[in-house]
Amino acid sequence: MQMHDYIARYDSLSTEEALFQIPLRKEYILAQIGKGKRVLDVGCLGGMISKKIMDATNEVWGVELNPSAANAARKRGVRVKVSNVEEGLPFEEGAFDVVHAGEILENLYDTKAFLRECRRVLKPQGFILFSATNLNSWENRLRVFTGGYLTMSGVYPEDHYGSRVRIFNLAKVKELCRQSGFVLEDTRGLYQMERSSFLMELSMKAMSKLLPNFSKLLLFKAVKK
Repeated sequence: MQMHDYIARYDSLSTEEALFQIPLRKEYILAQIGKGKRVLDVGCLGGMISKKIMDATNEVWGVELNPSAANAARKRGVRVKVSNVEEGLPFEEGAFDVVHAGEILENLYDTKAFLRECRRVLKPQGFILFSATNLNSWENRLRVFTGGYLTMSGVYPEDHYGSRVRIFNLAKVKELCRQSGFVLEDTRGLYQMERSSFLMELSMKAMSKLLPNFSKLLLFKAVKK
């Protein structure tokens, strides 16, 4: 089964709530976007993040391959185009201030072409916010050291992240940004720990900024050159 067939056929909404609840993720995205922007949310799923961005007085378009997820986003008031992003983004050049692409790169064969498409639809000095699971997380390092499997990479039958064809670390993302016409401006690590206290939240914020390379999920801001 081709990757785009896999995503289009299976309901991806089950993962949306988990992504939405990751501590610091949506807060960082909303803070970086701010207000009054024209935003493209690539892989918008059911529109939970898109709706939050819209509520901050931004104009939002979504792109989603899964028709049922796109319909869920429309019910939240998000304008969505059902499209396979590996065939390009269905928008004019320089149409957006911001592109958000949450956990999209792992599902694409030609990640460089995708980033160049994002650059094409961005206005001058526009930026992309994107995330990717981290090959070099503490968890993966420990698993490899003890002879275990990498998780969340679709590399064995019981791993239900079966649409993933790529896995990234900070060094590879820096390289991709340079090759695609972006300057990597900021990197945060998301440890996906539950908020349990004020001190825990402060600790997560410090670790996110100071130790991103050991986190489970990496979040990036890259500015169009």
